Amino acid sequence: MFAPLVSPFENYHDVFWEVEDEPDPGLTSKTRMLALPAVSLATLRYRAAPADCMHPQTRGTVTEASMRLAKWKDNNARLSAWEVARNFQMLYFRGALSRSTRVPLLGLDLIRATDELGCEGLEWYVDVPREDDPFRFRIVRLKDALERFAPTVER
Repeated sequence: MFAPLVSPFENYHDVFWEVEDEPDPGLTSKTRMLALPAVSLATLRYRAAPADCMHPQTRGTVTEASMRLAKWKDNNARLSAWEVARNFQMLYFRGALSRSTRVPLLGLDLIRATDELGCEGLEWYVDVPREDDPFRFRIVRLKDALERFAPTVER
């Protein structure tokens, strides 16, 4: 007897052909994430709604990565942001990291993109030094920290 394959991202695949492509996330190995203070990269974490509750409005790499993050959270996977970036690098860009490519730059940039463009219900947070006392920290959204430490340049 054959059983149909069940996708772990069923709600994403159900709407895949009905939604628009996501805007270009501008993924680059020259990621703005590297401008964050080291403590901020070390404290990077995310909150995600259960994958079954997420309703994708777009399709593409960032949307799929957002769904994957929610599924990892549902499965109680305790991945650091660095492990998430390494997994993204392997899954979406070029397979296993080579010895010369120890920093998952595109994986880190995909984390940035999931916070900026990802599904509703997914948010990345980071600890940043306070402006009045650099030895005290406050928790902010990743996109707000990037605006502070690596503002985008309008062309």
